[in-house]
Amino acid sequence: DSLANLGKRFKHKEIKSLIQQASKIQHVEKAKQLVELLKKSSQKTLVFVTHRETQAYLANCLSEAGINFAEFRENMSLKDKDEAIESFRELVPVLLASETGGEGRNIQFANVVVNYDLPWNPMRIEQRIGRIHRIGQTQDVFIFNFCIKGSIEEYILRVLHDKINMFELVVGEIESIIGNVDDNFDFSETVMDIWLKNQSQSELDTAFNALADDLLMAKDKYQETRELDEQIFGEDFEA
Repeated sequence: DSLANLGKRFKHKEIKSLIQQASKIQHVEKAKQLVELLKKSSQKTLVFVTHRETQAYLANCLSEAGINFAEFRENMSLKDKDEAIESFRELVPVLLASETGGEGRNIQFANVVVNYDLPWNPMRIEQRIGRIHRIGQTQDVFIFNFCIKGSIEEYILRVLHDKINMFELVVGEIESIIGNVDDNFDFSETVMDIWLKNQSQSELDTAFNALADDLLMAKDKYQETRELDEQIFGEDFEA
């Protein structure tokens, strides 16, 4: 999302060219790491990508590396989507999927999620994980988030993983936490504003730490409310 959005905001040809070149460099290195991970893994792995171009690029990389996989794309027919899921279940270890990959389908037989592209919206990340981390899952679930050092995605991971432990939350809790920040708060827009308005690493660190503090306060507020509700309505209360 990041490079694509920056390309939309800045129309100057030279800037857009640099953004496109940066995107290619990131893809090359990240793709190498993905191939290495998949070669070492014996688990059923769901790889999420955001853009069709990225999915096509990775499909070529996996084919060249000799990794068997199925593809799930938004523009596929219902029949082809069902066949992709069945192939993933019975024949191949990897499903290369667009944002809606596996939506509404039973794929708890997989237990690894790779976020090759990290969405800037935490709810979208949670939705991806929820494809396999749901009722009926009998295995430990592993989540791999790919990002380039120094990128905006790395800062997002610091906030979501290191600060508020998003990947240990129950599905649905991140939305409640974000809702406690502010009525008009939008995580992805806030991240974009921070990235554009702060130039140095120290400025970025300060701004993202402030964002993390806001989310931590919202998390504490959510947990206090939940504990109070449980005291009133019992432990079986669902927020």
